[in-house]
Amino acid sequence: MFRSQNQLSEFLKIIMYILLLFLFLSFAECNQKWHTSQLSLRRLYDLQNEHFNVFNDYLKLETERLEELKKKLSEIYEWHDDKITKNNTYFHINSLKMMTRIHYDFQKIEHSTCNKHSMEGLNKIDKDRDLSGDQVNLASQGLRRLQKFYEIPTIDMAAGKYKDRIIGSQLDACERYVIMKICFENHDFFGSIDWGVHTYKKWTNEGGQSKCFDVEHLKYYIILSSMYTGFNYTTIFGSSETHYYAGHIFAQHSFLMRDEIYFTDGSVTTSLDIFNVYRTLDTDNRRIDFKRLCKHGETMRTLTKDSKCRYQTKNCTYRLLMPFKEEDLDNDPCIKIYHDILYDDEIEKIKTIVSNRMHDSQVLSSKGENLLVEKNRSGKTGRLSEDEASKHFDKLNTRIETITGMSTKNAELYQVVNYGLGGHYMPHYDGFMKNQGYRPLGNRIATVLFYMSSVQNYGYTVFPSLNIVSPAEKGAALLWYNLHYLTDGHIHDHTLHGSCPVLTGNKWIMTRWLYEDDQKLLYNWRDNI
Repeated sequence: MFRSQNQLSEFLKIIMYILLLFLFLSFAECNQKWHTSQLSLRRLYDLQNEHFNVFNDYLKLETERLEELKKKLSEIYEWHDDKITKNNTYFHINSLKMMTRIHYDFQKIEHSTCNKHSMEGLNKIDKDRDLSGDQVNLASQGLRRLQKFYEIPTIDMAAGKYKDRIIGSQLDACERYVIMKICFENHDFFGSIDWGVHTYKKWTNEGGQSKCFDVEHLKYYIILSSMYTGFNYTTIFGSSETHYYAGHIFAQHSFLMRDEIYFTDGSVTTSLDIFNVYRTLDTDNRRIDFKRLCKHGETMRTLTKDSKCRYQTKNCTYRLLMPFKEEDLDNDPCIKIYHDILYDDEIEKIKTIVSNRMHDSQVLSSKGENLLVEKNRSGKTGRLSEDEASKHFDKLNTRIETITGMSTKNAELYQVVNYGLGGHYMPHYDGFMKNQGYRPLGNRIATVLFYMSSVQNYGYTVFPSLNIVSPAEKGAALLWYNLHYLTDGHIHDHTLHGSCPVLTGNKWIMTRWLYEDDQKLLYNWRDNI
């Protein structure tokens, strides 16, 4: 069947390619998002290794089967040539024997060509794990959000750089084309043009060869996007003619083919700088301050009259030998950092406990519904049960009670979050819990946020109203009080805070919220129910 080992090898390569293509395109879709945490990306890498092991086992079985088939065919060829040479069909008995032998040989060949045994090995693959194109779409959108948030020029993003820092590997023309196409499909026409042009330049630099896209399709996307935005990129290819598929859209939008964008109020602005457009459309001052602090966090954290550091015992005798390292960030509201308060063995145990039950992080709508809205929050969340907390981390509860002076008896369960590609949480308040079903315990009076990993670049926690930036430092805890807990118990406006998108690194945090119930307060929060 195969006259040489090379033919067999080529056949196996073809089989391998077909199987990979079929299996990766046919996985059932599910709700899990691989890009929302570094933990998930690691699992995806491990899953790929599992698949490779299965494919290797399959190839081994197939090779053995084909070698067996080759051996059987050689025996049949030899027997066939011998019978024809001796003309044994002259005797009727010999004819019967030959017919029986041929029938038997056909059965052996049929059995050897059946790959049922080999295919059973492929059933080891977990087909409930989603590796479909939707994941690539979501990841590309996350990358695009990250680019827009930090205003990273596409030429730098594609080169894996930002402000002379390495943030990833260089993208080839195929990878840039994927981002361009997904931008277009999500009506992000500025991004489609930007990435399209750099895809074309990279394609040109690579010798004008590509097996993953048709350059005419690339030109079509760029030209079509330019009609929607007001840019005119039809001349970038050395021709002013538009793609014939876009003729009817060109007729409708030809007046836009200039370097201007018209807004509904009649105003006109230039569109030379893509990020100027995004800044113009952003009218939320809190988000603007949030972005400013996230972008310039390493230079924004300045000392004020409230910034003081000290060793603090909190009147605990055993803390005389190991006092807390307390740092004040603000006095109104009270915001503090406690350094080296969470230990490495505790961090690893927490990760081990919650890693297998984390889910995509959600946000609360105005109606009290939990929603998956990635533009507001992206990450994976898990919780420690009360039994786990008391069994393994009772000393941590004691530390929280010591630094806050409050009870953890009715505290919310520990919440663990891992951030992935562009993982973030836009500015929000922790204090008000009326719509979440926690009202019998009052509002969240205090937040204790533990950092379980260090993030070198970005990924800060910031308070836009206070111009405060807190870097992610492994083992530290950020504490603040959400309410005017010494007066009327209303939420403090300056506790607005957010988690900056993670540009590089792996960010793990754990949060515990304390409630008004069982606390010594100057006001009665139950009067407001």
